[in-house]
Amino acid sequence: MCKSIFTFIAIMVMATPDYLIDFGSNGNSLNWQIVNDGVMGGLSQSTAIPYEDYILFSGTTSLKNNGGFASYRSPYGTYDLSKYYSVEIKFKSSGRSFFIQLDAYKAWWYPNYKHEFSSSINEWTTVTLPLKDFKEYRIGKETGKKISQSQQDDILRLGIILLDKKEGPFELQIDYIKFI
Repeated sequence: MCKSIFTFIAIMVMATPDYLIDFGSNGNSLNWQIVNDGVMGGLSQSTAIPYEDYILFSGTTSLKNNGGFASYRSPYGTYDLSKYYSVEIKFKSSGRSFFIQLDAYKAWWYPNYKHEFSSSINEWTTVTLPLKDFKEYRIGKETGKKISQSQQDDILRLGIILLDKKEGPFELQIDYIKFI
C-alpha cells in the first residue's frame, strides 16, 4: 500500500505539464511586443502579424548607428522554467539564424541566456533545445557560462531575437514554443 502511494506521488510530481506558447491568432502570445535596436539608436525595423496558426515576425535589420538586432518578446512576468528540461520550437524561416532568449533581469547590461536555432529556407522545422545548453551573454558577449537549474526559476521575459550581424530582410514564422 505504501509503495503504491509513493509511486503515485512520484508520478504526479514528475508529471509537470508542458508550458505552451501558441503563436496563432487564437493563441496566448498576443501581449508579446517588438523590441528593435532603435532603443539604442539603430535603424532595424520589424513587425509581428498573427495568422490563424502562426505569427509572422519579419522586417529588415540594419547595421547603421551600431544597430543590428530585431526581437519579439513576451511581457515581463514570472516564468519559472526550473521544472522543464528543454524548449521546443516549431518554425519556418528565411534561412537566417535566430536565438531564443531568456531574460533574468530588466536591465540590459545584466546577463541573459540564449540558444541559437536555424533551419533550411522556408521549411517547417521543429527543434528541441536543452535548457542546460543556454549560454550566458552579457552586453551581447558570451561569458562562457551556461544557465543553471536555479537560474531557470527567475526568468522575467522570454523572446526571439535576430542578431546575426547581417543587414537585410528576414522572415520567421513561429507556430509555437513549448517548454517540456
